[in-house]
Amino acid sequence: MPDQYTEVTRTGWGKRLGNSFGGILVGIILFFASFGLLFWNEGRVDMSKVADDATPINATAEVDSSLNNTLVAVSGSLTTDDLLGDEYLRSSNYLELRRKVEVYAWVEKSESESEVKLGGSEETKTTYSYVKEWVSSAPNSSNFKIPEGHSNVASTISESTITAKNVKVGNLSVDSSSLGMPGSDAITLSEEMLETLPYNAKLSGEYIYFGFSPTSPTIGDMRVTYNVSRSGVDVTVFGKLDGQNIKPFVDKDGKTLYRATVGSFEQGVSQMSGEHKTSTWLLRLVGFLMMWFGLYSVFGPLSILLDVLPIAGKISRSVVGMATFVVALVLSIVTIIVSMIIHSLLALVIVVVVGIAFTVWYIKKKGAKMAVKK
Repeated sequence: MPDQYTEVTRTGWGKRLGNSFGGILVGIILFFASFGLLFWNEGRVDMSKVADDATPINATAEVDSSLNNTLVAVSGSLTTDDLLGDEYLRSSNYLELRRKVEVYAWVEKSESESEVKLGGSEETKTTYSYVKEWVSSAPNSSNFKIPEGHSNVASTISESTITAKNVKVGNLSVDSSSLGMPGSDAITLSEEMLETLPYNAKLSGEYIYFGFSPTSPTIGDMRVTYNVSRSGVDVTVFGKLDGQNIKPFVDKDGKTLYRATVGSFEQGVSQMSGEHKTSTWLLRLVGFLMMWFGLYSVFGPLSILLDVLPIAGKISRSVVGMATFVVALVLSIVTIIVSMIIHSLLALVIVVVVGIAFTVWYIKKKGAKMAVKK
């Protein structure tokens, strides 16, 4: 069967116009939802500020019982005596072992080009192509446009993550099922590290290869790699001190802090601060795009209406796109500023005080002018 197929579809002007009215509802929902997202985003708790209030303690020092049930930051080596492995990799001293599996499979790719014709109809040309790639999960070839000749074989090996149960930072125990293990290093495999492999498997560079030839893979071949969090890494664990254990800390707002970061207390706080700033700006961008797309969708029927003359529809899309971009940008900035003020008690008090002062000043000034006129 061909590894490329082109399909041409045509949609009439009336049907396009009818479909666009459904976009109005979606646009309205996105527009109003964007305000909620932007407002919520500005009020999110910056966990680095919570972490900064933690009491730093040395993991190997004597524990101060007065710190029980308080937020602490324990710095030391994160270790375990547990041995982790699987049916292919011999057990060794890891905090966490992650097995990644890839399968050689057919992948369907598609590219579409649309052209509006005189009268408002639209012609769409879609080209489907089929390539062989290493993927984490083989696509269901029965869903391909051309399934014949592009059949895939499901992987018989699953990805997995194994975490050590008995983990300590210095002399203090942590809950490894709740505490994410820091660091992720790829293992450089050697024959000495492997169990006896099945007849169809062999070591090939960084992979355990399941198939006939690593240099000429066939559909259904698999390759396995491993990533680990190594025992002995220097970390800072943020959590609640409970005797000889570090457990999740819940603040007065119900937010939970239980993190292990590589490095010192200061590095951990800095990492969380950076993560918060990055996520804040990403969510601001998402909120803006939701608002812009929502506004643009509301005006969608107008452009399709003008598509009777393709050049008119094209111009209207450009004008609507630019206009809604500016409106969405201004509204997003205003929403972010107002949300920051509302969520910040100090800023809110300042705004109220300034507002009252301005009102009093304006009333007095107006009263003075009226007195002069009399």
